Amino acid sequence: MSNRHIVIMGMKHTGKSTLGDLLSRRTGLPCFDADSYMAELSGKTARELYDEGGASLMQRWETKACEALARDRIRRCIIATGGGLADNADALAVLKEHAICIYIDTPFDVLFARVMASAERDGRLPRFLQGGDPEALFREFFSRRSRTYATMADITIDAGTRSPMDLAEEILGKLSNEQRTDLHRRG
Repeated sequence: MSNRHIVIMGMKHTGKSTLGDLLSRRTGLPCFDADSYMAELSGKTARELYDEGGASLMQRWETKACEALARDRIRRCIIATGGGLADNADALAVLKEHAICIYIDTPFDVLFARVMASAERDGRLPRFLQGGDPEALFREFFSRRSRTYATMADITIDAGTRSPMDLAEEILGKLSNEQRTDLHRRG
């Protein structure tokens, strides 16, 4: 594997944190959840930041967290990002500069079912799905964000309904191929 950080990105509920933890156990690299790190820095969760100041406030803190994780880490790490990263050009640019970006491409129907199950557990829809038809709103977010993630990704993993362990194995294989390609380019 290269010396760059590893970033796991994708839509809400793709299993980015779970994959980050699995990859951490397999590689020995520390894993950081960008949303948790943002909460440590700001003292508020991503949802609280969004509720308080909208997307712009949440994205400012998300960018600070990504900068701290990507630029300030001497030791290589794994970063599991939040689902809204695709809408934050500044944070994406920082990560793209310092990391191998892996997009977990998960089908719309799978993600929408997970979002709705989570909303039922939480007792409310995420703010970005309130005020209209949640499925239509999510479809718009899904379409736009998926294009951004696909464009930014160094590696794309087609998740389907596969297990996190299967996805982690594929990621490790592709990271090994990425390293061989990097060595070949330099060599």
